Amino acid sequence: MLSAAGGVPPNAFGQDARKEAAEVFEKGRIERGLAKLGVGADWQIVVADNCELVEKTAAQEMQRLLRKASFAVDIVPESEATTTKRIILGREANVRAVRDMGTKGLIDLRNVTAEDDGFHLRRVGQDIVVAGSNSRGILYGVYALEDFINAGANGVLDVRRVPYYRKRGSAPGYYWNSYDNLLTEDFSEEKAAYLARLGVNQLTLNYAGILTSYVKSDVFPFQKSPNPELQRKLKVMSEACEKYGLDYYMMLTLPILPTEDGNLADYPPEALGTVRRPWGGDANGLSRTLCVNSPIVQEHLRNIIRKLVREYPAVKGAYVYNMDIASWICTPELCERCAVACTDSPPDVYNPWESQAKMVTLLAEAAHEENPHFDLRFWGTVHYPEERIEKLLRGAQGYDSLITAWHGNDHDVMVPDVAEPTLYFSITQKICEERGIPLYVPFEFNNLESIPRSLPFPSHVSDSLRKHKNWGTRHIEEHAGPIVAHNPVNALAMREFQWDPDQAPDKVLASLSSRQFGPAAGKRVYEAWLEMEKAMDVWDDMPKNPLSGSLTFLSIGTPAGVPRAILPDVAKYYDDCVQIYSRVEPWLAPEFSKFKEKAFLEKMERMNVHLSRAAQHAKDAVAVASDREFIEISYYDGEFGRPTRKEYAELNHGPIAIADALCRQRVNIIRAYHLLTELENARARGDAESVRKQEQQYHDLVRADIALQEQFCELLMGFLEMQPCYTRTSLTEREIRDLLSGTKKKIEKLREFLATI
Repeated sequence: MLSAAGGVPPNAFGQDARKEAAEVFEKGRIERGLAKLGVGADWQIVVADNCELVEKTAAQEMQRLLRKASFAVDIVPESEATTTKRIILGREANVRAVRDMGTKGLIDLRNVTAEDDGFHLRRVGQDIVVAGSNSRGILYGVYALEDFINAGANGVLDVRRVPYYRKRGSAPGYYWNSYDNLLTEDFSEEKAAYLARLGVNQLTLNYAGILTSYVKSDVFPFQKSPNPELQRKLKVMSEACEKYGLDYYMMLTLPILPTEDGNLADYPPEALGTVRRPWGGDANGLSRTLCVNSPIVQEHLRNIIRKLVREYPAVKGAYVYNMDIASWICTPELCERCAVACTDSPPDVYNPWESQAKMVTLLAEAAHEENPHFDLRFWGTVHYPEERIEKLLRGAQGYDSLITAWHGNDHDVMVPDVAEPTLYFSITQKICEERGIPLYVPFEFNNLESIPRSLPFPSHVSDSLRKHKNWGTRHIEEHAGPIVAHNPVNALAMREFQWDPDQAPDKVLASLSSRQFGPAAGKRVYEAWLEMEKAMDVWDDMPKNPLSGSLTFLSIGTPAGVPRAILPDVAKYYDDCVQIYSRVEPWLAPEFSKFKEKAFLEKMERMNVHLSRAAQHAKDAVAVASDREFIEISYYDGEFGRPTRKEYAELNHGPIAIADALCRQRVNIIRAYHLLTELENARARGDAESVRKQEQQYHDLVRADIALQEQFCELLMGFLEMQPCYTRTSLTEREIRDLLSGTKKKIEKLREFLATI
């Protein structure tokens, strides 16, 4: 079996032997590190007499680490400790020894607040002390000790860290993934531990079923019954998060379209209204929806949010997202109730701010009636023009925190150099300051539907965190999150720069590349990352770009499926996509219109040049990476154990190669758009000579595109040979086969078209 990327045996051990070798590798590192520290079986793990849940987890994680070195070490409360050889875990507030060390200045945490997850890890005499400013800090200190031991336990053990970003939210990595998601697997404790090792302290479940998949409405009992499996998984996930110090949140998209939850005819007429959607709906763009100005719908919303809070106590909070997908509110001119309630919003809009403010207010009130500490977070800036944002955010009452991007719009994977916080951001900051509540900024460090899964771009991870710090951001969250089975490089960079955004990126990333891939392969990987940086820097003068938000028609990733075939209807398709986005946010229409300019095509082409260079560097790294050595940092070994350096290099190469291939295809779509548009213009002018030339150029492009599709099939066929696919290529085997099938069908259609000319 040959690797598509490097033409070398993919695994020198065989799967079972490789996993066993990985365990031996890890055990040896831990034993050597512990020996340097003088830690052995005669030690004790000392905790507070009144241990909190996360502190117990920290002690268990410390015990697990020692067990890997075959040391069975007891966990004992401080009052029962019987040895002078102690690993002490605690806070000054609940462990006397830690408090005494703080008084003597040996532990320095007294100027760190309990809201910060700081820790001080230090050797004090014979003791090893892991002190935290809160329970999470203790857990992070244990993980820092584990890192120190795994790295060889070199130097003095004295590590004090306080993260700059106070809240560091992430997600389970299921976003826009129909192949691997909450419906196909459980979110295990091992995955919660992985996120905790990254310093993540909040987790949000996005797009995993509607709210009534988890709770039953007493107001509309005819709605579909909750999904018992999803209910079970939500409890399992939220409890795992609670154990590892992750505040667990759900995403609410309300009100859900009634047809999503039952038969339209079952709803009482007074519950329904009508929305004129900017996209989708019936032939006239209309949909029947639940009217949030209807008393019975308001009773329903209060009922289901209270049941969510009551039935899932480990859920810390939820955030309310604007209308989208299957969630809309009434257009005032199409609903008598909303026409009366919405006296300021234009009558023809799909998102009157008064209705949205009323809905958020009643959700907050109902949630707080059940639990005053439930955190109702509002993401209110998306899909609203600037002049209505302040009215919306001030009109809504009772929410506990706000979320908005630097431009008030959707999430991104890069912040262009021209970026400046918009009025959306400034207004939201101001209101948060006035109300004394946190502001969260959404950003994607690992995955988004517009890029390949686990695409490595660590330079822009560090760059974005420095820029957000300069804008006064203290709380940040991503809605896609790292895929834990990939041990992604971006997640490691995210961890480093969320704690300290002012570090030198080149030093951190060069070290990371060497530690994970080895010196020889690491140099080539680092070159690939620099080319990735250049590829994304193409958009530094353009805030709205293909790597921003949910622009799936420009996607260079696989969640949107294979790009459209460049048949003659592709020009209308491209025009329609731009028009849909312009209808959703007409105030951004000038930015969206740039996607139709030739200057935009030139930028896509330049990005592709750098993606191709990055793919070649990454492929070269695979060829020289060792298939007998293992990556140094592995926070999730999963089913197959710690990856070898070659396997990890393959995973680094796979997403870049996909980005390169799909970007080429997107470039051809935009080229076809311009050629076909010019062709129609020439026909309208009656310019026969220009028509002939444009047709020939278009037909030549189709032939070239077929060759491009065939190359993509070759790449995918090579990926199929690389088992396990998911941890070596970033794609599941099923996904690869689906992409192959879709691409082959596209080739067939293009050939059929050429046969007709």
